[in-house]
Amino acid sequence: MTLRSLVAVAQCGGFHKAAGVLHLTQAAVSRHVQRLEDTLGVELITRAGRAIRFTTDGERFLTHATRILDAHDAALDDFVDRTQILTIGAMDHAVDLLLPGLVDRLRTALPRKRIQVRLGRSAGLREAVSRNQIEAAIVLERLTRDPAEPGVIPTRWVGGRELTANAEHATSRVPLVLFDHNCGLRRGAIDSLVAADLRYEISVESPDLAGVQAAVRANLGYTLLPALGRLPAGTYPADGLPAPPGVVMKIETATHLSGRDAQRIRRVIEGSLRGS
Repeated sequence: MTLRSLVAVAQCGGFHKAAGVLHLTQAAVSRHVQRLEDTLGVELITRAGRAIRFTTDGERFLTHATRILDAHDAALDDFVDRTQILTIGAMDHAVDLLLPGLVDRLRTALPRKRIQVRLGRSAGLREAVSRNQIEAAIVLERLTRDPAEPGVIPTRWVGGRELTANAEHATSRVPLVLFDHNCGLRRGAIDSLVAADLRYEISVESPDLAGVQAAVRANLGYTLLPALGRLPAGTYPADGLPAPPGVVMKIETATHLSGRDAQRIRRVIEGSLRGS
């Protein structure tokens, strides 16, 4: 559980949100991280008020922890009877606003199921659904410039405090912090700047949201995020950049689900998306 708490803190951007996703108290999550730090003899996370930042050792250990948990979950998929488990995949961005209410609604709609959440990137979640490893997933389907399109969620440019306070894009390249390849938000950020005839450079690439947020907080560049809930701690709205596209969300369901369960899951997720 200590590893899962650490990874949740990274994915959620803080101890409070991680506790909500794991259904633990914030104190319990803090104890798990402290136990890891005591065992390893290094500081993994630094705290400044409500903001957190992973240390260099913390980033290194986070990579190992994520791989261990992925291998653990894959092993369970092969041996555990999952008939009473309902696993919902969601993009990391949905943690703050969408997931707490969604999990409660799913438990009400499907009281005999144990609800689990798996966070990740859209491409990986789609693959997990297609292999019947998870029951459903909320994924980014495509970009759109039509704000009235059903299911669209707006996006926004964000940056670190110093970068957004001293923004100047007219004569310099816009520094970008982006997810690595196979990401719609990456394409939306680049296409928006190209369409506005602005030069850019990719300062940082990361495979996960925690890495993107850490680089943005460090003022290494701007990134494009869905406008879901509050901005991550240490990030701020970035003015002066071209209007970005919105993202259209899609619900994928696995073929092994019964028609009734698939219909209930879709109805609950669609209601949560509308509420967000």
